[in-house]
Amino acid sequence: MVPNDKIYRLMLRERLHTFLGRSFLALNPGKELSSAYYVRGLSYVLERVERGEVRRLIIELPPRHLKSTIASMILPAWILGRDPSKRIVCVSYNNDLAQSFSHKCRSLMQEPFYKACFPTMQFDPKKNAVTEFHTTQKGFRLATSMQGTMTGKGGDIVILDDPMKAQDTHSQAARDAVFEIYQNTIATRLDNPKTGSIVVVCQRLHEDDLLGRLKQSGHWEVLSLPAIAVEEHTFDLGNGMVCTRQPGDPLDPDRLGLDEYDKLRSEIGHLAFEAEYQQRPVLPGGNLVKLEWFRTYEKALPRAKYEAIVQSWDTAAVPGASNDYTVCTTWGIIGNHVDLLDVHRQQYLYPEILGVALALRKKWKPNLIIIEKAVTGLSLKPDLVKKGVTEAHWFSPEKGKVERMIAQSAKIEAGQVRLPKSAHWLEGFKAEVAAFPKGNYDDQVDSMSLFLRGLHFRHHTIRHCSRFKG
Repeated sequence: MVPNDKIYRLMLRERLHTFLGRSFLALNPGKELSSAYYVRGLSYVLERVERGEVRRLIIELPPRHLKSTIASMILPAWILGRDPSKRIVCVSYNNDLAQSFSHKCRSLMQEPFYKACFPTMQFDPKKNAVTEFHTTQKGFRLATSMQGTMTGKGGDIVILDDPMKAQDTHSQAARDAVFEIYQNTIATRLDNPKTGSIVVVCQRLHEDDLLGRLKQSGHWEVLSLPAIAVEEHTFDLGNGMVCTRQPGDPLDPDRLGLDEYDKLRSEIGHLAFEAEYQQRPVLPGGNLVKLEWFRTYEKALPRAKYEAIVQSWDTAAVPGASNDYTVCTTWGIIGNHVDLLDVHRQQYLYPEILGVALALRKKWKPNLIIIEKAVTGLSLKPDLVKKGVTEAHWFSPEKGKVERMIAQSAKIEAGQVRLPKSAHWLEGFKAEVAAFPKGNYDDQVDSMSLFLRGLHFRHHTIRHCSRFKG
């Protein structure tokens, strides 16, 4: 930048989009800001927040589309440059992210071009920490997390950037906790509720996530930008210009086209893609896993043809008409596919489970036996080891049944899981899968999701089973 280029400095001060371009270059040397129209649309709506025209704003945007760069790093720097007395609170879902974003924002504000554009913006040397830096005109940028303390802290603008981890999205308790923090802490942090603004920018994760709950009030302006347009949508670019997306238009076609999105969909699964990239979360309710996703095989291969045989145990406590079943599923791994070879499902007392486990081990000669570390599984693993079954290992369950199955559904959708064309247990298995999570039983689904999770560690654990030890 030429120091006496007054016109360019004026544009940097007055136009957020111009400032974004220069700031992006400073934060990412050698790279240029995307020329996609959505970036201009984001810039314009955030300019309206800075001017006080929008006081409640939701921006729905896919991952890796500059959410945090714009909202948590560049926007606060621009606002404080224009008005060093502004008080800005930036919230992320954890402390590491909050500190990282704050550090990059502060570094940007120390760039020579920034100082030339905003000469009145000066840091207060007495209050210049990474997580909270002040200006000499009593403004500041405060960085905190969803679990961090905000006691005694308030601001003119609160920016909430991705308040929840994607891994927690299907936990009702986690969603409730995020909403409670928003209601009881974040929403009360505006110094002047009549003039202050709150911006929430994130990807959709669940029908009942924070954005889903906030939008029900009708008090929020919403800019929703799916990765691939599903209907005609027009948004403002400022200065009387608009952008109209047609169905099928990618959001940033120079960087991610339809082929790249198809690959992403196959990698993360339909449910995650629809929520995180399309901003259309589907509330799980039966048919969570579609039966047409499964591939089939005519006849099981000889034992030696499979790379490994794995058994997965989901054990129950005691028999009873309304009680769960004990289930062992047996799987054969071959290349990029897994074949479901057998399903054993019955209600047992514990001593019977141990005998059945030994019999099924003798029949299938598994390389690995995975046992859920819960209920009678806590006893089954050590008792098998006493019998010389060294391939038996615990696997600790994570989160709830629905979350565990959703996390593994992409493998099924990608065609990696094959079922036999005929087996005496097949219809019962398919019926339970089709009804999940609304069916009466879910033991076969639990056994399957436990095994599929183990595939994450396949190359290290199938051959080196000690890595599974609980």
